[in-house]
Amino acid sequence: MQPDKQLNSRFSKKVLIAGSIIVPGVCWYLSNGLSGNYWYLLWLAPVPVLLVSFGVTARQTFFISFAGYLIGRLSWFHYLKIVAGLVPAIIFTLALPLIFAIIVTLSRATVIKINKWFCVFAFPVFFTAFELLLIKFSPDGTAASIAYSQSDFLPVIQIASITGILGITFVVTFIPSALAVGWYYRKGKNKRWPLTIISFTLVTLVFVFGFIQIDNNSKQKLAVIGLVVLDESLHKMGKDIDFQNELLHINKYAQEIARLAAMGAKLVVLPERAININGETSAAAIGILSSTAKQHQVTIVTGYTNFKNVQERNSALVINAEGNVLLDYNKVHLVNGLESQFTPGTETGMFKFNGEQAGVAICKDLDFPDYLKTYGTSNATVICIPAWDFTVDDWLHSRMAILRGVENGFSEVRSARQGRLTISDCYGRVTAEANSSGGTKTSLIGEVTTVNKKTIYSRFGDWFGVILTVAAVLFIWMLVRKKER
Repeated sequence: MQPDKQLNSRFSKKVLIAGSIIVPGVCWYLSNGLSGNYWYLLWLAPVPVLLVSFGVTARQTFFISFAGYLIGRLSWFHYLKIVAGLVPAIIFTLALPLIFAIIVTLSRATVIKINKWFCVFAFPVFFTAFELLLIKFSPDGTAASIAYSQSDFLPVIQIASITGILGITFVVTFIPSALAVGWYYRKGKNKRWPLTIISFTLVTLVFVFGFIQIDNNSKQKLAVIGLVVLDESLHKMGKDIDFQNELLHINKYAQEIARLAAMGAKLVVLPERAININGETSAAAIGILSSTAKQHQVTIVTGYTNFKNVQERNSALVINAEGNVLLDYNKVHLVNGLESQFTPGTETGMFKFNGEQAGVAICKDLDFPDYLKTYGTSNATVICIPAWDFTVDDWLHSRMAILRGVENGFSEVRSARQGRLTISDCYGRVTAEANSSGGTKTSLIGEVTTVNKKTIYSRFGDWFGVILTVAAVLFIWMLVRKKER
């Protein structure tokens, strides 16, 4: 090759590599952030990385994958620094791109060395198997899953009722894999046609199922629900709380409950740690809420900071329309570091509302599918969720919770300080929403469906993730056998 042609070839290759880092990186940054915007770019982001990987070395593949995904993960850095601190934010920001680079490098080797049409499944299998391990062993549950980026695209999230959120992860990684591997195998008829037929059939089935699900407009057994969050400046924290003044704060919430009840609400949900109760004020505080519930014939669910015993807890009270305390629930999954002063609970929170099973869980509890599955198997029709977000994650954390409803077939009512107030059904449809992330008083009233829809996921759990983990092991075994030969 002539020198000028060699230079042009090297330059073109560098441009191609740079493009396969920057373009996917920007797509990941926009699509997998905290807002849910540009979710569709997640389907396209891996395509350039995978295509280029088939024509470069394993070392170059690792570098390209790491650099591109690192750009994408920077969309989380500011948020992680707020909630976890600088060092954990750096570690987490670097760790996921490293794992992603390993996944792409393994996928490249599978496609090139095994060279069969079913290698189209390598990338989604490896990625989804990793997410299963993350869900099972991470102290933050499912928080890092890419599935949540798709929460506003209702047809694709319906698969969660069968597979859990891992099915969403599989679909959004399978589509770019099918495009990239299909192009790589385009000249081999024995690989191209099976790949095309299987890919088209699989994606079509997912979307047909999704559209059939969301076309279900039945609104049986509706209940009117109210949610309210007072101005953030009125919520007191720390050890120096004036518990007598706190009774005045509880009265302010009681006035808002009465207002929502006058508008037709039969159940009102307050946010996480909306009030503070200690042993001395317990009777008076509960008395205010009980008399309000009885007078206005409304069920009340409120989060509260529980100072009643030596062990402090993050708790929630349920008081029925007769003024009786039905449940005193303790948050099971606490935020690492930020809630180290609390003792975690150990039991789910179930109660009766309108003759149906209902439940209570608090904020981070909803990050853990295995835990919320127990509510699904208990035939819960609606889950009441006192919550407290970090302002910038208001959309994301509300949608993380909503996907638990899709998985388990129940509706949700979520009232969050510095976040979103949402009412959603078992298909993930948000039927009413308000935003309290600005810290001002916010209220919402709407209807919720109180019907439990049986799901495959609530019965069998992460069966899909287990199968894909076995498939990942088989792919690796095939690679090892190939190398030995």
